[in-house]
Amino acid sequence: MIKKYKNLSVQAKAAIWYTICNLLQKGILLIAVPIYTRILTTEQYGAYSVFLSWLEIFEIVATFRLSWEGYMVGLTKYSDDRDRYTSSIQGLGFTITSIALIIYLAIPDLINSITGMPFGLTLMIFALLYTMPSIYFWSGRQRVEYHYQAAVAVTMTSSVLIPILGVVTALTIEHKEYAIIGARVVVQGIIGLCLMFVNCRKKFCFFNKEYWKRSLKFNAPLVPYYLSATVLNSSDRIIIQNLIGKAQAGIYSVAYSASMVMTLFNYSLNATVQPWFFAQLKEKNYKEIPGVINSLLVLVAGLNLMLIAFAPEAIAILAPPQYREAIWVVPPLAASVFVMFFYQHFVNVEFYFEDSKIIAVASIGSAVLNVALNFLLIPVAGYLIAGYTTLASYLVFCFAHYMFMRRICKKNGCPTSIVNIRQMCLIMLVFFVLMAILAFGYTAAPIRYAFILIVLVIAVIKRNLIIQKIKALKK
Repeated sequence: MIKKYKNLSVQAKAAIWYTICNLLQKGILLIAVPIYTRILTTEQYGAYSVFLSWLEIFEIVATFRLSWEGYMVGLTKYSDDRDRYTSSIQGLGFTITSIALIIYLAIPDLINSITGMPFGLTLMIFALLYTMPSIYFWSGRQRVEYHYQAAVAVTMTSSVLIPILGVVTALTIEHKEYAIIGARVVVQGIIGLCLMFVNCRKKFCFFNKEYWKRSLKFNAPLVPYYLSATVLNSSDRIIIQNLIGKAQAGIYSVAYSASMVMTLFNYSLNATVQPWFFAQLKEKNYKEIPGVINSLLVLVAGLNLMLIAFAPEAIAILAPPQYREAIWVVPPLAASVFVMFFYQHFVNVEFYFEDSKIIAVASIGSAVLNVALNFLLIPVAGYLIAGYTTLASYLVFCFAHYMFMRRICKKNGCPTSIVNIRQMCLIMLVFFVLMAILAFGYTAAPIRYAFILIVLVIAVIKRNLIIQKIKALKK
C-alpha cells in the first residue's frame, strides 16, 4: 500500500488527503456535540446553535462568499496572476464586510431584534467574517495548486483547537456558550490574520477593476440562491428560538446534528458517481443509469434507516436525558437527507446541460415554503413539527427539480427515461413505510429491536444477492 501510494500522482494524493481531512473534521464536530450538551444547559446550547445559523446567513450577506466557486474559477482564468488576483478579491471581501458592519452599527437595535442576539455576539460574527474568508482564499489556492500538506495541517489544527479551547474556557465561566463561541473567534481569528498577510505578501493589490467587476458579476446573482439554501437548512432553529425558546432550539439542534452527519455519505457518493453520470450523458449511454441510481438510493435509504432505527441510542450518546425529546425529530430529518440524495440526480442533469439558474428558482421557493410552514404550524403543533416542515419543503424541492429535469431533457433531446421515476418513487415509499414503523417502535423498544432483527436475518439470507449488487455497482 505504501508503494502504491508513493506512485500516485499529486492529484490523487491530494484527493485522498482532503477526503481524510473532511472525514476527521466531521468526526471531531460530532464528538464535540456530546461534550457541549453536557457542559451547557439546553438554553445555552440552543443559543450556540442559533449563533451558528446566523453566522452562516451573515457570511452570505456580508462576504458574498467570494472565496467559493467564483474564486476557484478565477484562479484558473488568471493562473499567471494568482497573487494579485487573490489579494484583490480579499480586498473586495474586506470592503463588502466593512459596508455590512457600517449598516449594522447604524441600526443595531433593529437587527438585534430580528436575530435575537446581543450586540456583543453580533460583533463576534463580524470578527469571524473579517478573518474566515482569508482561510478559505488560502485553502482554495492550496487545493488548485495541490499543496495539500499545509492545507490539511491548518484545517486539522483549527478543528482540534476550537473545541479544546472552548471546553477548557467554558468550565471556568458562567456564560459557557460565549466561551465556545469566543474560542472559535480566537482560533480562526489568529489563523485568518496570519493567512490574510500570506495572501497578499508577494504582490499586494487591494483594488483591481477587472477582478472586482468579474467577482461581483459572478457572485452577486448567487446571493439569493445561497441565502435560500441556508434558510432551508437553518431557519428551523432560528424560528424555534423566537417562537418557543432557546432550550427547544437546543434540543432540535441535537437531532439536526445527528441527522445531518448522514449528508457526508450523500456528498461522497455523489462525488464518486457524478463524473461517471456525466460521461454516460456525453456518450448518450443511458441504459445503465437507472440501475446505478436505484442501487445508490437503496444504499442511502438503508444508511438513513439505520440512524432512524437507533435514534434513541444515538441521542442518548450525543446528549443527556433532558434532550431525549429530540428522538422524534430524527426520522423526518433523516428522511430529508434521503430526499436530498433523491433529487441530486435531477440536479446533476441540470448541471450537465448548464442550466443552473433554474436551481435557484426551486431553492428560493422551497425556502419560502419552509419559513411559512414553520411560522404557521410551530405555534399550533409545537417545535417538533419543524422536522416535518423541513421534509415537506425538500419533497416540494424534489418535485420541482424533477419537472425541471424533464423540461431540460426534452429541450436537449435527452430521454426522460435516464431515471426510472416509478422505481425511485417505490423505493421512497418503502423507505417512508419503514421509517414510520421504526418511529412507532420508539415507545416500544421490543417491537423496534424485533423489527431490526428480522431485517438483519433477511439481509443474511439474501447476502449473495446484496454482494452481487455491490460488485455490479462497483464495476
